[in-house]
Amino acid sequence: MTGTAAPRQQLEERLASTAIHRTPCGEGKLQWQHWSGPDAGPTLLLVHGGFGSWNHWFANTETLRRRRNLWSLDLPGLGDSADIPHSATPADFAALLMQGIDMLWPDEQPFELAGFSFGAMVGARLAEMAGERCGRFTAIGAAGFGELHVQVPLQAPPSPATPWEQAAPVHRENLRTLMFSGTAAIDDLAVYLHAHNLARHRFNSRALSLTDDFLRALPAIGSRLHAVWGSADATAGGAEALAARGEQLREAGAGFEILEGVGHWAMYEAAAAINDILLRD
Repeated sequence: MTGTAAPRQQLEERLASTAIHRTPCGEGKLQWQHWSGPDAGPTLLLVHGGFGSWNHWFANTETLRRRRNLWSLDLPGLGDSADIPHSATPADFAALLMQGIDMLWPDEQPFELAGFSFGAMVGARLAEMAGERCGRFTAIGAAGFGELHVQVPLQAPPSPATPWEQAAPVHRENLRTLMFSGTAAIDDLAVYLHAHNLARHRFNSRALSLTDDFLRALPAIGSRLHAVWGSADATAGGAEALAARGEQLREAGAGFEILEGVGHWAMYEAAAAINDILLRD
């Protein structure tokens, strides 16, 4: 596509520095990325959001890999992983991830976990399944809070066959509406990553995001849990709804933090702040 050469090259170069692993996923494979870095440091697994892939964490991997044994993946039905039934629940996703963890990592290896949006719902069920192995779970812009979660209306996404000069403005506007607090942080790379993810998605997680599955998982999570939202997250419903989330999380013994002036895709718009949170002792 005209106008995508530079961001495509950035994406390909970043992926070239990973080791790709595959574990079972239905009739196909679940694709994992292991980021080369120091031998020391805790293992950290990054779980992306709905309609996405590992590249939701594009702005974070270079920093995090210096201090963590860093892994990411493409969730089933998204990116380069195999499909999952449309009736699947966050627990079904988490069970496939847990199976992969048991295959890829040494027995009972502890890990830290970070999940974004729908990926935070999957992460909550994964933390529940992992028990004491998951020492810390950071949820960013988590869905799964029932009526507190806002379904943001968007323009119909262009098909992958749409000429880039026509598709890019639509993707950019949808990013502004859903993912960012404004236009300043929406660069050509963000637009390309978003379009690349949409072109490969097969699983629609929007209905699951409206459930209270994250809340229902809370009592069984033994990890240290810290939840983060941007104050301008379009899915969060404003200050009053954010405060309600904070109260629910504090009652469950979790930490709660708001990043001022940041939208839903906080890892991209406020990468340094998210990296600092994930690297805290």
